[in-house]
Amino acid sequence: MKAKVGKSANILLRLLIMGLSFWFVYDQLIHHRNLDEVMHQFRTLLINSVHQNLMWLLLILLPVNLALEAFKWKVLIDKLEPVSFNRAFTAVLSGISVSMMMPNRVGDYLGRVFILQKESHIKGILVTLIGSLSQLLTTVIAGCIALTFSFSMFFEFEFSNYKNFSFGLLALVFSLLIFALILYFNVGLLKVVTAGIFPRRKQKLLRYIDVFSLYTRSELLKVLLLSVSRFIVFSMQYYLLLLITGFDIGYFEAMMLISLTYLFMAVIPTIAITELGVRGSVAIYIFGLYFANTTFWNESGATAVFTASSVLWLLNLVVPSLFGIIFVYRLRFFRKEDLDG
Repeated sequence: MKAKVGKSANILLRLLIMGLSFWFVYDQLIHHRNLDEVMHQFRTLLINSVHQNLMWLLLILLPVNLALEAFKWKVLIDKLEPVSFNRAFTAVLSGISVSMMMPNRVGDYLGRVFILQKESHIKGILVTLIGSLSQLLTTVIAGCIALTFSFSMFFEFEFSNYKNFSFGLLALVFSLLIFALILYFNVGLLKVVTAGIFPRRKQKLLRYIDVFSLYTRSELLKVLLLSVSRFIVFSMQYYLLLLITGFDIGYFEAMMLISLTYLFMAVIPTIAITELGVRGSVAIYIFGLYFANTTFWNESGATAVFTASSVLWLLNLVVPSLFGIIFVYRLRFFRKEDLDG
């Protein structure tokens, strides 16, 4: 009887999530006025662009970005339950699909871990969290480095004051980054800290938080390097879109501004489906502040930046989410052992 209930509940939840995910994406694609304007502008800019050939490279980088994330998750989840690369790839797509309607991509964890056949879903979420922390750490490192080198361009200082301030800022930023890296490579300490905070539930919690001590530093380094690779890939996508939309900017200057944009985006709470306006607004603010009082920044420049940011959101989130909806039907929310236990 429990097995039948579990099977029925799985089917109902799958259909509910698939329906909601599809409705969220469809509603935004069809009724989002900004998106209509963006796509019209992008088509116009693409037709007149001298960089049309870059579109092929941009499209090639789309599966590369997803593959790197899938491989990173596979490296982590294999410690709990071995999964094939194809299964990890579909888990990433499912996660993107579910995350479209949840704050700060929370659904990304749920969409992935429910592909596990035997291992605890809670452990799977904690393991996935390690991968997210490595990606966040990469974003913060890149953003802070960009901030230290661009701070004088955003704010005016007398040379003597700037020299002292920049040295202090640089020392503070790198001290914080070193501290963050030490914490990351000693993620097993979370097990000790959690047990100390909840001493009465220590034994029960240890069943789950023990996953933090599963990984060696070399394995954590591998995960971090995969996160860095992903950051380089989707930053390159952003840069290519800037060129395609007619915003002619040098690579290193673009990487600095893109890194700052991602840093600000990392601390702004959003639902993925609403990120179109947020991403564009943050990007325009960063680029506008940097190019303020220059002839380089005008209405067409702001349009190009907003369009590039929005098309990147469409390619890296909306398109994969449409494929992910298909794989949501494979998720198992209730298993026999869950019902028995």
